[in-house]
Amino acid sequence: MDDDVVSALEVSIADLGALLVQVDKFRAGDGAEARDLRAACHAIGDRARRAHKRGLLDAALAREIHDDAVAARGALDQWLAGVRASPAHRAAVAALAAHDDAALGTALTALFAGVEAVAPPPVVFHPVGWQRRGRPLPAKDVAAELVRLRAEGLVGDDDVAAPGVDPGLPGIVVTAAPPLGAPVYLVLRDAARPAWALRLVATGDYVVPGALLVAPFAVGLASPDDEDLDEWTLDPAAYRDALAAAITARGLPLDDARP
Repeated sequence: MDDDVVSALEVSIADLGALLVQVDKFRAGDGAEARDLRAACHAIGDRARRAHKRGLLDAALAREIHDDAVAARGALDQWLAGVRASPAHRAAVAALAAHDDAALGTALTALFAGVEAVAPPPVVFHPVGWQRRGRPLPAKDVAAELVRLRAEGLVGDDDVAAPGVDPGLPGIVVTAAPPLGAPVYLVLRDAARPAWALRLVATGDYVVPGALLVAPFAVGLASPDDEDLDEWTLDPAAYRDALAAAITARGLPLDDARP
């Protein structure tokens, strides 16, 4: 069989899966049209897998299924464009631009599936970059980035596939527990904590709506007895001490309270 034909089929089916992730994050994804689109996409994938398993996936059949997948992708693209041009999406974008938190909370929970507008826990956490190419950054570089984040703020994500955000509706993800295995992270406690956020029901994480979150965060360091410490550096204690020294030297507060 022509390898290019098979590769094109695999790519087209993977594209359908990626688009379905986008469909599923919207409440409109529970509607009849979205259910029909989802069923058609699953049927295309199932047909390809059955044919491959039975040794029946020749070039002609692969092209036929690929053509079906391309047509399904067009229908999904059209459906998603409709949602992003819908009154619900426009209302959320307008409320965000107007800084109308009450209207924004209502609009986002009407637009996105699996979210609820809530007051976040007393303390929330946000990851910070501390690696490059799988190796820990020098402590001074981490401290410099923390200084920048405290002055300039955390930038919101607007990924098309991420839950609770979308192009035109960015947000910053925070969590109820420190990131596992991370030697350093941001701590938003008391006045630094956002007044409200979208809770992602599936994960328990929170999305703070907005393109930028400027908050007087403190810096948390992993506990010396963290069982995941050996996953990120050969000498966790020395790296932790170097981080603490570099961070305090830059005038940033360390968060000593345990989560």
